[in-house]
Amino acid sequence: METIKVFLSSRVNSSFSNLDSKKSLKDLRKYLQIEIEKELFLGEKIFEVLINEGTFDSTLSKDAFENCMDSLRSSNVIIIIYNGEAGWPIADLDSSNGICHEEYLAALQEFGDMSFGINISRFFKLPEKGKAFERNTNFAKDLANDFKHMETIEANDFNELKNNCLLQIKRYLIKSLENSFKTQKRVVAGSSIIPETLDWSKLSYSERIEKMKENLQSTLVSNPVFSDIICRYYAVPDSMSVADAKNQLGRPFLYEQNEIIVSEKTSGVIHFISVYGRVTASQVKSLVGYPDLTVINTPFGFYLWEKNVHIQIFFLQSCINSNIIKLRIGQIEIWLNSSREKANIQMRAERRFKILNAINEAKIIE
Repeated sequence: METIKVFLSSRVNSSFSNLDSKKSLKDLRKYLQIEIEKELFLGEKIFEVLINEGTFDSTLSKDAFENCMDSLRSSNVIIIIYNGEAGWPIADLDSSNGICHEEYLAALQEFGDMSFGINISRFFKLPEKGKAFERNTNFAKDLANDFKHMETIEANDFNELKNNCLLQIKRYLIKSLENSFKTQKRVVAGSSIIPETLDWSKLSYSERIEKMKENLQSTLVSNPVFSDIICRYYAVPDSMSVADAKNQLGRPFLYEQNEIIVSEKTSGVIHFISVYGRVTASQVKSLVGYPDLTVINTPFGFYLWEKNVHIQIFFLQSCINSNIIKLRIGQIEIWLNSSREKANIQMRAERRFKILNAINEAKIIE
């Protein structure tokens, strides 16, 4: 049976100062790994706990950081063990965050509904000044503002602490399984061979585009997150790898300055593209035309953001009927609520409008 991968994100060698100075997070992590992996389902092992016990005494190399990110992204459930420390910074990375902070951000953005935390910071003594203090402060602010799934663990000694942590993590694992079953139920309900799925499969490209755009727009138009933003809706009637299907999309963001002229709204444009088949990160990037983009892999597909001029595109994949489109939009809502991106997306849309407005004003001056 394929195991459920659980990633433990935390510092490794930090010693407890307000509990038992002879023990460290390494002892806690190893205990949790052993105990969680003991759990059986119908007599078989069900969990695999991923821990990286490498020792970092200074700046972390970018290769080591990418290895950690690969492990995190290959996991099904992420557990943040928060002791107040953001971790060492990463060399050659355009960020001043520590590795624990970066792991948290990736978990929140990409796996928000399957990421959980336990707070044991009161058992550690933290620096009160310097670069580490600044990193820790930034990490704490992000946790306080954005993370929903965090429980504070109480204990009088190390044995009580490790048992309480294990109990809370087991509760989280049950919650994650419940979330998975609910999501899978919706996926199966939407992707089963129902008449509409068969009908859509028989449509020509132009007919399928019309159906997909109609369902996408009618479902998204009432979403309060995007109600004050100029949104445009598109469809790719096959997988993005099929040239004839992709070519019908073009590059719609090239004409956004015309879109804002005919709208009374003062924010946007954001593009939503429903894809009948599959789409990859490289295909998403190729649509804009250069690789230096933020592309986030999400349950609904991909979210793309160009950092300089604030182009934003949502890609919804496997949209084979109207139920799947509704499911994808539901997944967008969950992602927005569980990640830290909702306010950022709205802010980027406002900035995009200002850029487009400046382009139009420059044309008038000419």
